[in-house]
Amino acid sequence: MSTPEGDTVPATGSARAAHEAPRQDVYRVVVADDAAGIRALMSTLLSLEPDFDVVGQASDGAEAVDMVCRLAPDLLVIDVTMPVMSGLEAIEAVRERSPSTRVVVLTGERRPLPEGARAQIEKGTPNEVVIDTLRDVCRTG
Repeated sequence: MSTPEGDTVPATGSARAAHEAPRQDVYRVVVADDAAGIRALMSTLLSLEPDFDVVGQASDGAEAVDMVCRLAPDLLVIDVTMPVMSGLEAIEAVRERSPSTRVVVLTGERRPLPEGARAQIEKGTPNEVVIDTLRDVCRTG
């Protein structure tokens, strides 16, 4: 900020704060499901939220592991029943190769939480619950 004479006047803390947006974390996500429709729906749902960025989509477990290794996302949302490599095998590989990536299982039926996964979401869960669950997993480190 400057005066009419051209002298610079430092901005006050409150004026600076009014022009700066609060920092919000953006979580990078890979979505893996062999059903193209489920993959697209989950990706679209997440892309509508300001704190999620879908950086990859995989149609099988092997592709999911490859993407996680290349992209190092914060979160992997993965179906357990997939071709080439099951979601369960993929979770194990992700835990070994990218231990900082959080894993959430997307499933069509209630089952025990696989080792290495932080949460489980049943297909058909209301969108708000899906988003809240994923945020909680991302925030809890």
